[in-house]
Parts: sequence; C-alpha cells; structure tokens
Amino acid sequence: MGRHHAEKSRGDSGHSSKYYSEHKSNHDRIKSNRHKDRELKHHKRNKYESDSDSDDSTEKQRRRDLKERDEFADRLKKKDKEKTRNVAQPSGSEKRVYEEAAKRLKLEAEDRSKIIPKLRIESRQKYLKKRTEDKVAELEADIIDDEYLFQEQELTEKEYKEREHKKTLFQLAKEHEKARELEKVQRYHMPDAKKDQADEKYVEVDEREKVPHYEQQKWEEEQMSSAVFRFGARDKAEKNRERGQEYELVLDDEIEFIQALRMPGTRTDREDDDKPKLTETEEKKFSLQETRRSLPIFPFRNDLIQAIKDHQVLIIEGETGSGKTTQIPQYLYEGGFTHNSKKIGCTQPRRVAAMSVAARVAQEMGVKLGNEVGYSIRFEDCTSERTVIKYMTDGTLHREFLSEPDLQSYSVMIIDEAHERTLHTDILFGLVKDITRFRPDLKLLISSATLDAQKFSDFFDEAPIFRIPGI
Repeated sequence: MGRHHAEKSRGDSGHSSKYYSEHKSNHDRIKSNRHKDRELKHHKRNKYESDSDSDDSTEKQRRRDLKERDEFADRLKKKDKEKTRNVAQPSGSEKRVYEEAAKRLKLEAEDRSKIIPKLRIESRQKYLKKRTEDKVAELEADIIDDEYLFQEQELTEKEYKEREHKKTLFQLAKEHEKARELEKVQRYHMPDAKKDQADEKYVEVDEREKVPHYEQQKWEEEQMSSAVFRFGARDKAEKNRERGQEYELVLDDEIEFIQALRMPGTRTDREDDDKPKLTETEEKKFSLQETRRSLPIFPFRNDLIQAIKDHQVLIIEGETGSGKTTQIPQYLYEGGFTHNSKKIGCTQPRRVAAMSVAARVAQEMGVKLGNEVGYSIRFEDCTSERTVIKYMTDGTLHREFLSEPDLQSYSVMIIDEAHERTLHTDILFGLVKDITRFRPDLKLLISSATLDAQKFSDFFDEAPIFRIPGI
C-alpha cells in the first residue's frame, strides 16, 4: 500500500510537472508574440518618423537653396550696379544727391548772411560812382541847352549867376576827375619826414603801365618820335575834319587795277540764287535721309512691318550692309511698337558694335545718345527713362534675365548677328524661345547674314523666313 501510494504520488507529480511545462511554454510563446508585435509597431512608428524627418529635411534644404540663390542674385546685381558707369544720368545715389543739395543750401544761407552786408556797401559805392557820372552829364547837357536857348542879353542877373554857378560846378567836377587820373601816374616825389612810414593811401596805376618793361618801351617811343622828320601843322587833321575834308586828295593818274582785271562771267541764269540755301545741320540731315533711302532694306519696309505684326517669331536673312541692324529698330519705332512705355531691344556680339550702332541710329533719328536711343554694355550704361531703342551685348541681356526673367519691359527683341553662333547667342536662343511660349505679345526677330537660315527656322518651330536681297 505504501508502494502504491508512492507510485501514485510519483505519477501525480509527473503529470503536474508536465502540465506546468506546457503552460510555461504557452506563456513564453504568447509573451514572445507580444514582444514581436511591440517591436513591429515600434519599427513602423520609427519608419514613419524617419520618413517624415527626411521629408522635412528635404523641404528645409530646398528652401535654403532658394534663399541662397536669391541672395546670390541680389549680390550679383548690386555688384554690377556699383561697377556700371551710367553715362546718360548723373552719377551718385539719390540719397547722396539730396545730402549734397541740403549741404549746399545750408552753406548758401550762411554765405548769404556774411556776404550781403558787404555787397550792400559795394553796391552803394558803385551806385554813387554811376550817379556822379550821370549828374555831371546832366549838368553839362543843361548848360549847353541853356546857352543855346537863351542869350546873355535875355537873362536876368539871378539867371546869369545861376548859369555861372553851374559852369563852375561843371569845371570843378572835370578837374576832380583829371586830378584822380593824375594820381595814378608814377612820378618821383621828394622824401619827407614820413618816409619811414608806409603810405596810408593805395593808388592803382594805369592799365598801360602794368605791362612789363613799360618804362623802357615809353623811352624808345619818345626817342623814335623825336628822330622822325615831320612837317606841317600839328592840328592839320582837326582842321581838315572841321572843313569836311576827311579824305586825302585822289589823283587822276591812279589806275584801278581791280576794275581792269575784272572779267565777265559765263553764268546767265540766276534761278539757283533765288532758292533758299540749307544750313549745315539741314544738309547733314538731308544726306542721312538720302542714305537711309538708298539701303536695300528700304523698299521692303512696309512688307517687313506687316510680317512682324502677323508672326511672333520671324527669321530675317540679309547680306551685310543691307541695313538690318540700323533700320529695323527705326521701322519698328515708327510703326508704333513702343507704345505703353515698351522698348525695342537689339543684341550685338561685341561691345564696340553696340556703341557705334547706337550712336549711328541716334544721329539718324536726330536725338541725343542716351535719351530715346541708348546702349548698355558691361561696366557702362548709356540709357535713361526715355530710352525706347536699346542696343546691348549678349552678356548684358543675360544679366537682365536675373532682374526681369520674362522681359516684360520689351515689346520686340532682336537677336542680331545670329550666324556667328557664339556661346552667349546660343544660350539666348533657348531662353527667348521659352519666353515666347508664355508671352504671345513679345515679338522675336532673329537676324542672320547667311543662307543657312533654315536651321534657325527649324529650331523656332518652323518660323517664317524674310529674305532681303543685297546691294
């Protein structure tokens, strides 16, 4: 019985241990599954957070790049503006101009307060001097009129004394003027007790005596006059003038050589003399207009303007010297393409070409360079607010894309000398092609001097070609 009980107890303990081990394994499995689920959720959450963090960092990086790009563009434009010399407008910023104007006004007010009292004294002195001369002349005229109108026997004693008094005053005034002139003459004076003291009164010398070596020249003139033999009365000229004999006697045996050598002309009509003669400016303007009419592009002026109005992009082909560069912008200006403050731009591959062509067009239009017609190159800007035709280099137009990417201020853009195919010109082709797609009001003209204009037409979506014959 004890053995049976021991076996039973051993069997029960084995069963319980087996149940316990199974229960423990199930518990561990559940625990491991929960841990896996927790780790999976944590991994998903970390993955989502990492994705959002990466998106935020990408957005921050993009905004930082845009900010750096705008700052670089602003620095570049500011640097170019500082280095660019504006020819048509006065140099200096508006703030500096205002400060200088205020400074000048302040100095002017201070100077006025100091100078006005001195000017009043000088004005009074000049007025007195002029009044003295006027009064002396008036006194002289009064004496002459009195002697001419009234004779001595018609005067009373009082009137006679008054006339004598006037004559005495007039004589004293004349002697006073002569005494003043005598004071200016340099002469020797006997020394007196005050020789060590400086002269209190300064007397200005005569203008003739200020000349260098005046004394020597005067002595030479006196010696030469004394050595010359003279005859006749000294007052001969005055007596002849009184008698009306102002000219010398003309002898009959004199020959008029000018009349003897005079030859008759062969011209009979005088019609050209009756016509008004043109001035030098009018002749120059007339010759410029004649030169414009003689260019090969002139007969196609109306057809060219109509073609530009009908097509947004136009390829213009013409030989060198046909007048493409100088005449097309003028035709567009005369055709009304600059209304609403719009401009006509024309690019040149070289700086010298842009400057010389702008000067020529300004001369033909009769305007000052920098007003209606101007140019813009690197480090030099010769334009103003009134400029409607602007010549520039290709690089200058690249810089304008920074401040005005859509070229809103231009109604027509001409890419001249496109056949040279420089690097800047090829870059411009891509830029202006994109602009014409979202700006239908912008006219684009590609000017070329070669027969290979079909390539440009193919690049600009089969644009039409306008050909101009040569000279």
